[in-house]
Amino acid sequence: MLVAQQRKRLGQPECALFIVSRYRSERAEGYDAREAAARANGTAGSAVVFAALTVVIALAGLAMVKLPILTAMGLAAAGAVVVAVLVATTLVPALLGFAGERVRGKARKQTAPEADAAKPDRTGLGQRWISYVLRKPAKVLLLAVVALGVIALPAAKLELGLPDDGSKATSSTQRKAYDMLSQSFGPGFNGPLTVTVDDQDPAVARSGAADMGKSLADLPAVAAVTPAAFNPAADTAIPLLRRESPPSGGEGIRS
Repeated sequence: MLVAQQRKRLGQPECALFIVSRYRSERAEGYDAREAAARANGTAGSAVVFAALTVVIALAGLAMVKLPILTAMGLAAAGAVVVAVLVATTLVPALLGFAGERVRGKARKQTAPEADAAKPDRTGLGQRWISYVLRKPAKVLLLAVVALGVIALPAAKLELGLPDDGSKATSSTQRKAYDMLSQSFGPGFNGPLTVTVDDQDPAVARSGAADMGKSLADLPAVAAVTPAAFNPAADTAIPLLRRESPPSGGEGIRS
């Protein structure tokens, strides 16, 4: 979904239309076809390339998750964006240059200086805000930093980890079962940790599982350690460790 949104934001039609719109504006200013195409590619084309770089970096960043499917999707989408930008900044200006008089912008109406002076001043909100920022950049910067700090305050209570049934609605059957198990057996019963002990010598595996069970039981935040279950060959054991806290929060286990 993320990849599809990024590709939709910067697709080939949008890039081309942005450059064509700038080309028509330059033609309306009186430049010939070749000059207008060059100026459009130098202004709008530069903006398209910069926007494309940000999208490519964001999509390539999916490789940091180290999931093959996300990596492949991100790189494929980044490649599509690169191709779209190359087409928009090379083929489109060339076609506009060859189009000549067939692609023109609407000429701007010339108004007399007296008529312009008689018009009331209708400065928009955006223009007034930009003027204020240019007059007092330090004050605006300070206000922006404070506002960003206030917005980021919820991140102080951010809990990293996968959600469990404890985050579902209280009316759902999953949440009711979660709460029932927590009240009956403790919060950590809903998310036990699996520990594996293996050795080629079954005797060593049994003694190692027993020693590890005792060591894990002495750790803080550990509620209980179940006896190890062995495989038929008796060379691999799996004890279960139950924490005192729920799976999605609480104190971590440190040895």
